[in-house]
Amino acid sequence: MKLEWMGRNREFIRLLMKYMNLFSHYNEKISGSSGVSLNAQQWQTLECIIEHEDENRNMFFMANQIGVPKSTFSKNVKLLVDIGLVDRYQQSGNRKDIILKPSDKGREYYKIHSEIIFERMWKIPFSVLDKLSDKNMAMMEEFMSKMIAALVPVPEVRELFKIQ
Repeated sequence: MKLEWMGRNREFIRLLMKYMNLFSHYNEKISGSSGVSLNAQQWQTLECIIEHEDENRNMFFMANQIGVPKSTFSKNVKLLVDIGLVDRYQQSGNRKDIILKPSDKGREYYKIHSEIIFERMWKIPFSVLDKLSDKNMAMMEEFMSKMIAALVPVPEVRELFKIQ
């Protein structure tokens, strides 16, 4: 049966879903001469920490940025701290929020391995995206944002009641 409701979008959506399914089972570790190996989600965690290091963002913000539960993000952070790629900080006056910063070792690991990952996984796909105009790229970003929004649960509105 042909899926007519998708119209001309069918092949694009099929490829997108195939990529998502393959990526969800992608277990190849990112490793090198340093002896440190990270899976894709641990890599994304490190990358997010590096991207936001100057903003003093908390772990909840960063977990939301990459779309993982806070518990998963915390587990990844623990590993990154244990192997020396990330340092934890607290702000004075707010001991609740943990602020994460890459260590010097973490920055160096990221620099070396991001070049390898670019060459191996992203160079060819990026060459296709480079052909898009800024307007078309903005439309692709809007499309992906709407896809993500469709998966994010709407927060439940809860009523307050006084405790007796």
